[in-house]
Amino acid sequence: MGRSSLLMVMGFNIVFAIMGFNLSKTATDAYDNYVSYYNRSVARHIASSAANMAASAITFTPNWRDGYSNISFGGGTFTCTMSDLDSGRIKATITSNYYGVAYASEITLGLSKFSKFAYYSMNEGGIYFANTDSVFGPIHTQDKLYISGSTPGPTFMGKATSKLGIQKQTPSAKPNFLGGYQSGVDIALPTDLSNMRGIAKTAAPNNGKYFSKQNIFMEFKGDGTVTWRVGSWTASATTELISTFAPNGVMVADSANIHVKGVMKGQLTITALRGAVGSGTGKVRFDSSVVYKDNPLAGPSTDMLGIVADDSLIIADNANNNDPSKGVNIHATMLSKDQGLGAEHHSTRPIAGALTLLGGIQQKNRNAVGTLSGGSINHGFRKNYRYDDRLLVTSPPSYPNTGAYEVLSWFE
Repeated sequence: MGRSSLLMVMGFNIVFAIMGFNLSKTATDAYDNYVSYYNRSVARHIASSAANMAASAITFTPNWRDGYSNISFGGGTFTCTMSDLDSGRIKATITSNYYGVAYASEITLGLSKFSKFAYYSMNEGGIYFANTDSVFGPIHTQDKLYISGSTPGPTFMGKATSKLGIQKQTPSAKPNFLGGYQSGVDIALPTDLSNMRGIAKTAAPNNGKYFSKQNIFMEFKGDGTVTWRVGSWTASATTELISTFAPNGVMVADSANIHVKGVMKGQLTITALRGAVGSGTGKVRFDSSVVYKDNPLAGPSTDMLGIVADDSLIIADNANNNDPSKGVNIHATMLSKDQGLGAEHHSTRPIAGALTLLGGIQQKNRNAVGTLSGGSINHGFRKNYRYDDRLLVTSPPSYPNTGAYEVLSWFE
């Protein structure tokens, strides 16, 4: 009996010793794991803070490339190296260290394009967004955002920003900002588009297409080709692949106007630059509809057209554009530096149906495309604008940028 009791006591002592050792080891491992996790988390937060600091520096000073070297922060350190990539992109490579734990992250920034805006204006002209208005995609104005209606009020599906805040027609006016709203945002239109001239005149083999003091008449043929003429629609024509016409995707008519129509297949940015003051140049005229061969609303499409004008974008008053059963369709993102998109003779032309835009419009001033009587169109067009969602992540070739950078990717 005594020996059995002794053996039992010894057995329990051994079991408890093993259990105590295991509990102690578990507690030690848990503490080590906690410390390791904590140190790695802090190192990650330091790296993220450094990335945000670099992104902020680039935003406020686009030419900033200094980076950071062994900066003390949050009990650790970080280093950030800046490098230029192609297509105006910048890469920030960040490494941080906290109590021997290293962490790395990498962000890529690119110049923001005006093409990302479904709607942009410098001057709203006191024109209100009303109950029936819906805007899909990002919207910005350097003016006030004029709001009318409260049941349910205008709806903004994408991010809405303005420089000067909101002007309500009545105290009860209620906008619906489903993508958020921010005031005090300053994004000015470019004051000079002459850089497009240099892009169009780039040397072979990546050259664009450049015309000087020649009005250009372009018809897209739907098979990847464009037929173009100098001077009029009846002049002798040249037909060629868009990729041959402008290998780098940029065409410029300098000190001239562009007339355009047809079915677009491919990618191209066309630009009309103004010549001497009072010359009446720098305009793009839509002599009929311009649509994509592959409509992105119906399925995958790589077709993309950018239209840029020093002066104005004009829906011509002609037989092609005055059939109310067809209206006018434009698939493109468009920028007018000094004027806007408007219909020629908007207050006297016949009722012409719907002006349907798939893409976006960035303009200095809101121009009229029709007139109303008793709430109904009595001259020109009613509007049917739809954003091309692809413009959130891509843009037509060399489309004008805002001069500010935005984060394209963030890798950890």
